[in-house]
Amino acid sequence: MKQLYAILTATMLSMVLCLYAQEQKQFRLINGNGMEAIISNYGARLVSLTAHNWNGRLEPVVKGYTNKEEYLKDRTLGATLIYFGKNNEETLSGKMWKLVSSDNQSVTLRYVTSEGENGLDGKLNATVTYTLSDQNALDVDYRVATTAETKLEVTNGICFNLSGEMHRSILKQHLWVDAVQINTYNAQRQLTGVLQRIKNTPFDFTKPREIGERIKSTSKGYDNAYQLRHPDNMQKAAAILFDAQSGRAMTVYSSEPTLNINTYGKESCGISLQPIHAGYNSGMEKVSNELRPGQVFHGATVFFFTTDPPLIMRTK
Repeated sequence: MKQLYAILTATMLSMVLCLYAQEQKQFRLINGNGMEAIISNYGARLVSLTAHNWNGRLEPVVKGYTNKEEYLKDRTLGATLIYFGKNNEETLSGKMWKLVSSDNQSVTLRYVTSEGENGLDGKLNATVTYTLSDQNALDVDYRVATTAETKLEVTNGICFNLSGEMHRSILKQHLWVDAVQINTYNAQRQLTGVLQRIKNTPFDFTKPREIGERIKSTSKGYDNAYQLRHPDNMQKAAAILFDAQSGRAMTVYSSEPTLNINTYGKESCGISLQPIHAGYNSGMEKVSNELRPGQVFHGATVFFFTTDPPLIMRTK
């Protein structure tokens, strides 16, 4: 019986992998300066992204897998993450999204949920557009509509390392965040709406600091929701990440009021900067994450790369 079970399990896994390999498609974007992004329809995810270092060499700046099947085990890495429905679960990173349009520098993918998915009474219609501009920026644009009221959270699972070597520590990279408060989480990993000031704590990045400077004073590294000081202004940078060795700087702009920063532990070789539709707007009114029929959620994030560090990051 055990042998039969093992055979059936192996057969089912083989069928899943075969189906996965048949359906997965990747789209290559390249801008006028040679930067390249690879987007997969599996989870509408960013698989790879290159950016120039100080002497013009293109190197990878996001973590990813060379073996496509590894994404079956780590579904969230690089993916579009949408939490919705009565169960408030993230399921779409494990689905094959449909191509809407694509060209050399932009691709749009769509997924429409089945009736009742995640306990949602209706359907969710989600699109994401990745654009690699000639200004060396990766723009990520989300639009979501629903036929039934639901709570909604949209973000990304992209993990950055500006060194160009994905196994190198990020602890020497410098981080600046436009926030003086964090939105606290409860035991169920839900934002409470209670803001906590971070001045003179290990979580304060209002002045650029090495990520590793005070990380050992945290319990599990950084995984915090920063309430941005300019939540309604995409012209204001939300955060800047800088790697002095490669000369790369990445500035993050977001339409969202909160930026969750995750180093995945104290000894880290990657960092995520994830915009969240939560917290407070510039008038200190609480942002609602309820999406109703007839409404369209629109979120935008820009990751802008340069080898000319912003003034705030210059030490000389």
